[in-house]
Amino acid sequence: MKTDLLHSALKWLDHNRWTFFSIVVFAVMLAAFIGIAGCQSTTASLFAPADGSAAAKIDRSEFMRQAGIVQKDLAVKRVAIDAELAAYNEEVKAFNGRVDAGLEDLDRQDEFRAQIVDTVGLIASSAAGGTLNPVSLIPIGVGLLGGALGLGAAADNRRKDKLITDLKQPSSVQVG
Repeated sequence: MKTDLLHSALKWLDHNRWTFFSIVVFAVMLAAFIGIAGCQSTTASLFAPADGSAAAKIDRSEFMRQAGIVQKDLAVKRVAIDAELAAYNEEVKAFNGRVDAGLEDLDRQDEFRAQIVDTVGLIASSAAGGTLNPVSLIPIGVGLLGGALGLGAAADNRRKDKLITDLKQPSSVQVG
């Protein structure tokens, strides 16, 4: 009896071969579709393994978690760079202030030197011409004394400013 059943099935397959073939192809494609739809998409990890091997494949949720970690690290680096940039700008500002103060001091000294040379030249020409009046030397002497006092006061102010700046800076005390 089994042979009759097998013979009947083979006869039906021979008679309906293309129908049977389309059913098999449909079943294979359905299985492939279910397999593809059920799999999650994966990509390479953002973190390379320490041993230098290929990066692991990760799914979307793990990829987003790793992207968040990297973004947080980059934000921390940006804050550190901003702080360094602010410190650099303050250093440049302080340096420019010292340069301006130095140039002003040099200009003041050159002006005082020129005033002395002019005064000495005036006295020398008056003495050579025989028109030197000792009373006219008093305002010149007072002017030279005022210039000298101004230079001394400026030097004292620079010294005091340096002492104050040194006191404001934290000292580097080493504990042994």
